[in-house]
Amino acid sequence: MAGAQGGGAAAAPAPADVQPLDFSQPTKFTPDLRRMISGALEEACESISAALTGQLKTEVVLELGEVTQNTWAAVRAGLAADAVAVGIESDRPAHAMLLSVERAVVLQALECMLGGRAAQAPAERHLSEIDWALAKGILDATVAELSAVWGELGGTALQRGELDMEGDAGVNVAPAEPTLAAELKTTIDGCSSAMWLLLPWPAVAPLASGGAGAGEHASSGPAASGLREGLAVAQVLLRAEVGSVQMPIEQMLSIEPGTIVELGERSEDGVRLFAEEVSVGRGRPGRSGTRKAIKLQEADEHPVRAATYAKLGRAELERARAHAEHEPERPRSPSILRSIFVRVWAELGRTHIALGEALRLTPGAVVELDQSAEAPIELFANGLCFARGRLVVTGDGGWGVSVEHLM
Repeated sequence: MAGAQGGGAAAAPAPADVQPLDFSQPTKFTPDLRRMISGALEEACESISAALTGQLKTEVVLELGEVTQNTWAAVRAGLAADAVAVGIESDRPAHAMLLSVERAVVLQALECMLGGRAAQAPAERHLSEIDWALAKGILDATVAELSAVWGELGGTALQRGELDMEGDAGVNVAPAEPTLAAELKTTIDGCSSAMWLLLPWPAVAPLASGGAGAGEHASSGPAASGLREGLAVAQVLLRAEVGSVQMPIEQMLSIEPGTIVELGERSEDGVRLFAEEVSVGRGRPGRSGTRKAIKLQEADEHPVRAATYAKLGRAELERARAHAEHEPERPRSPSILRSIFVRVWAELGRTHIALGEALRLTPGAVVELDQSAEAPIELFANGLCFARGRLVVTGDGGWGVSVEHLM
């Protein structure tokens, strides 16, 4: 069979392969949110400068530099290899942050605390237990000032966590998690270096939704607030569905490698995101780094449910295939396979996200999927994956899948 769409074959001309767009730069942090955080960090720089100037007995100046957003893995890859990683903990592990302190900051500060000048600090030296004890005092003061401004934004209290010279100081963040990276330019006694504050999205999400102490939370009581928070972090399945068609199972069974399955959706409309079986919105398919991704174009004001059919299991599929193989022996008998319809759909990919995050998705947000950018498109029949192929645009501008492999 050369094609499948409802009850007929796909029409020529030959479909065009889809070239994925690159969404490597996350856009989850809105301009307003970035301005709010940047303003708070500028205030923190002033207070940290004053606190460290008092401790080191020399002039310390911190200034907010570049503030960018990228994935956690991309931001971590751009940090200095010999930097000191400082965990910044909140009341919930998911809200943790990371402070990356260039080794020069630590060595210059220690030199000043020991009565010297920052310019005399060696480029490298082994840090003793006494050095680490002194350094912790400097870092504690830095985190304390960050905690003060974070609280003004509506966040919870922060405290210093682990120190790490080679890892991530116990801050566990998914590699694809959108992350805001803020450069804190540091000058100690005229010597320049830098610190970087990494704010993964889970740490910032409470601020985007009104802060931990928003009035609506307080007015509904601790029990209701706890229930809402529990539901907000519950994981839901997010599916990127390209399109779907209904067809007799007989037609579905005739799909083979080389078939073009047309999906009844226009490519210009993008793909639809479903949280479980409820639509979230539509977006453009592309890639973010090495993974497939969707950039949301519009959110559904009136969500719809995906059409549901009886689940098709692997055993039922094999029985139907066996039945279809014997049909040619009884050409005059009516086929029951023509009267059983299945819903066939194609998925770009899937991922799991928190329910609260799914509900906050807005146009411009980039949703990274679990599948690699090179992974094939999967075809499902009533929930069972039965084929894989590549995404194409048909001659009339519709989505299609060129089948390459049957499951």
